[in-house]
Amino acid sequence: MSITRYKSGTAGEALKALSGWFLLGILYSIDLIQHPLYTENQNTKFLHAAAKTGQGFLEHDWMANTLDPLPLFSFLIESLYRIGTIDVVYILFPVLSAVFLYAMTGIADHLFGLKRHPAGAWLFIAVLFLEYKNIQLGFGTQYLLGHYLQPCVFGVFIVLSIERFLKEKPLWASAWLALAAAFHPAYMPSALLIQGSYTLVTLQKQKKISGELLLPLLLFIVVSAPLVIRYKLLFAPSSPSISNEALTILSEQRIATHTKVRNWLNYEDYIGMALIAISMIIARKTVLFRIMLPLAALIFVTVPFLYFYSWPALEVLTPWRTSVLLLPLAWAILGGWLIVKLFPLFEKKRFVVQSAKSIAVITIAVTTGLHLPVQLKRFSEYRNAPEMAVLTFAKQHTVSKDLWLVPSRKTEFEKVRMQGGIPVLVNWKTHPYKDREILEWYRRNRLAEAFYSHACKTESSLILRKLARLYGVNHVILAAGTPLQACPQAKVIFRDSHYIAIELPASWSVAHKKHSFNNQSHRRRQMVPVVHHTGA
Repeated sequence: MSITRYKSGTAGEALKALSGWFLLGILYSIDLIQHPLYTENQNTKFLHAAAKTGQGFLEHDWMANTLDPLPLFSFLIESLYRIGTIDVVYILFPVLSAVFLYAMTGIADHLFGLKRHPAGAWLFIAVLFLEYKNIQLGFGTQYLLGHYLQPCVFGVFIVLSIERFLKEKPLWASAWLALAAAFHPAYMPSALLIQGSYTLVTLQKQKKISGELLLPLLLFIVVSAPLVIRYKLLFAPSSPSISNEALTILSEQRIATHTKVRNWLNYEDYIGMALIAISMIIARKTVLFRIMLPLAALIFVTVPFLYFYSWPALEVLTPWRTSVLLLPLAWAILGGWLIVKLFPLFEKKRFVVQSAKSIAVITIAVTTGLHLPVQLKRFSEYRNAPEMAVLTFAKQHTVSKDLWLVPSRKTEFEKVRMQGGIPVLVNWKTHPYKDREILEWYRRNRLAEAFYSHACKTESSLILRKLARLYGVNHVILAAGTPLQACPQAKVIFRDSHYIAIELPASWSVAHKKHSFNNQSHRRRQMVPVVHHTGA
């Protein structure tokens, strides 16, 4: 597998190169420890697509009917659902990992000529495998690749865009840049700054307005403008007061780990800032420096300002998200710069080249081998998690118009919607983006938390009746040790050593005609016996 030379003479050579990069992408996804499907953010980002394609009864879920902030990503996931290939996400993640490796290597090669020696690119990729975490982890707990397919992973297209621009392919650079922002609108501020840098660099180079200047810019505008207009129209403030309240909830509570500088700023971030500064000094005479400069300036202006002053409208934009691009670029500069220092040794002692390549390959193999058991263990733990028994029961017995109340703050129940197609009242992880919807989501969370803080005690019984009356909640999941004396009318329909599922009296909420997963439309709920699950 050759990664040091790419000849475009034949389709066979191109296929060989693509296969080589894809293999590296698979290994890198193992190095990153790819997580099982329906992990963490996937339970939020896949929801609209799942509801549109009839997964379970999610079309009845309130959250699934809120405004979708990710139309292109949802279209991709919706397409996978419709053709029955959602597991393809396990392949897409290595593909995007391969794009990242290719783009990073291309940037380093452009700056320092890594491929002058066969071992150069291999050593650089070995560095990417060794520093897999630090390279793509930005400020404010933001990241580029993470551990699974989600919208932010398409940020690798921005890295590829920069690589294409450095290789003097401006049209492709703008296309990849616009595509990244289309998949994840949070990248739009970064994309605008980068496209502005492309335009200025081209203008200064040509000293005139030409097609090479205008066509990439027009392409970026044509792709990006409809998405920006859609966002501005659909997510416009309902009123100043409603918007401010919603932004405050997001900034100070829901995503405070991302938005509040005082919450996330630590010594690792100072080290990251130093690496960015040092790398920019090294690359100060290159085009890459001019691309990085506005991205870095945004961080170095907003971080000190928001450390001392609170401004929710700016905080929720997380302007330091540019760090997930700057840190990979910094590593491309620093890694390439250090590796080329070895080139004189390669030229004097030829055997060192093969030795260095062997060390690089062994490093890649060892890091992958160490992480493979961890990844397999994570898949096993997911399948055998304590909550899976009650979720499986809920999936098998949920019918149309059922609405489940689950512990909204417990991370293990974030997957209840996606794992079983089960409508739930609310959870803390999955939130909407329209201001009015944020306020409703917050009200639901407050009620759910009030119930679980006094689960099935006298005061919580009143809250449960309110939830049933207002929203139609008719099933609840509780911890196994929860006393049920205050809920005597509730019927226990599932019990194991970890959790209890109860059904609320029909009189507490409006009755609905029900349709089960197995099409037994008129099945009576009282026909379902209590299930005692004895598994651990």
